Amino acid sequence: MEHLQDRLSKWQVMALSRELHHDEAGIGKMCDLMLYAEDAQSAYNAAWILYYLSAEDKRLYVSPFYDKIADWAMKPCLHIRRGLVLSILIELSTKQNFRTGLFDFCLAHAVDKKESDSSRSMMIKLAAKMCRFVPELANELAACLDMLEYEMTPSIVAARRNAMKVVESLRKKNDEME
Repeated sequence: MEHLQDRLSKWQVMALSRELHHDEAGIGKMCDLMLYAEDAQSAYNAAWILYYLSAEDKRLYVSPFYDKIADWAMKPCLHIRRGLVLSILIELSTKQNFRTGLFDFCLAHAVDKKESDSSRSMMIKLAAKMCRFVPELANELAACLDMLEYEMTPSIVAARRNAMKVVESLRKKNDEME
């Protein structure tokens, strides 16, 4: 895995991702590189490669790193794009690894204009996915989304719209159960 400190093209990243298919040790090294690399470019490339892994490889080999990745994603000064790290967590989130702290982080920072639009939209998407596991949190998400009602950036508008669909479906299910 040399050249990870260099800027890689999407084609190179996808090729490296395919090479790691069913390679538990290689994927573990990539997770460690993402989490602990000294230089931001290597960490970014590792995250990008992990993002393009197959769903099966993520479930089998990246899931054990979920807590470390979640902790890292919530660091105040993340030296790579937070949205990329959150997009990895979205695919790994399950009812079994639900973390209240991560949900709260997503809600608090989704409305923070200091965060990038891509990070904020990923926080909204992750929070909506987490609500599927704990439907009682849908009202908290809805309150957060109401604060974003007048956001004009397309990524946040789309994330908000999709999250509201999740909230409405959870409310509808709740109403049917009562």
